[in-house]
Amino acid sequence: MNNHLLKIPCNAMPFVCEADYSINLGSMIHADRTVPFHVAIYLLQGSMEIVEDGINYHIMPHQLFFLKSGVHHWGEKPFEQGSSWYYAHFYCEEPHEQMGELPENVFYDTKVCLDRTANEKYIVIPKLSDCTGTDHIRSYFEKLIEAHVHGNIPQASVRLWQIFLESTQSMRDESVEGVYAGQIREYINRHYVDGFTSRDIEQVCGLSYKYAGTLFKNATGQTIKEYQNTLRLRKAEQLLATTDKPVTEIARLTGYSDVFYFSKIFHREKGCTPRDYRKDYIPRI
Repeated sequence: MNNHLLKIPCNAMPFVCEADYSINLGSMIHADRTVPFHVAIYLLQGSMEIVEDGINYHIMPHQLFFLKSGVHHWGEKPFEQGSSWYYAHFYCEEPHEQMGELPENVFYDTKVCLDRTANEKYIVIPKLSDCTGTDHIRSYFEKLIEAHVHGNIPQASVRLWQIFLESTQSMRDESVEGVYAGQIREYINRHYVDGFTSRDIEQVCGLSYKYAGTLFKNATGQTIKEYQNTLRLRKAEQLLATTDKPVTEIARLTGYSDVFYFSKIFHREKGCTPRDYRKDYIPRI
């Protein structure tokens, strides 16, 4: 997996060759391909699965994902209908053999400025990072796409650099507590509909369920069950807004066996019934 990480030299600016917004309104599976450019994806809503060299990645809203050039990637399952995302294709030089990884805390700022000690170093970009709680990545992508549309490639590349720095700093700031929380969150992202047991969580992180729950709550502000419920309701909102499926079926598709309990939880969290949400929903596209 280490061969799939992007290592970006600090003395070479990336070149953005394509950037845009996309939305899935039908049945879409990621293309089976090997490309000569890197890919950055920031998911806005919905969910998608992409397989890179046999490793399956499940991407959720507000997560940033990178695919490396020259590595085979493909899709096996359709993206969730209504999924939307920003993406950028870009080229960047590989670090030469004498380069080492940039030490922590050498620089990080919203401005792109490199000192002489950083010139012969590289930064490592995390494959998948959770950007919940910050609007920086989304803002940078919007400005990147705007610059690219107007043919301002240098400005688009600067915005991409800011995305690199933001995601790298996020990875470096992650505590041991955050690492365990990330493992649990990733597991819940894959199983929030079909459900899981306390034993499943213990096997994921190697901790007792009680201790794992404490770490997760400290890192995210939610209990494990609250986070699962958040994902279920988010999916329910998306299905109510983009399909005409009956509420009973939506309850089942989001993991609720009892439609009355589903309606009760939905009303408690959203302030209206599922039917009223659908009736009053105004497309935000």
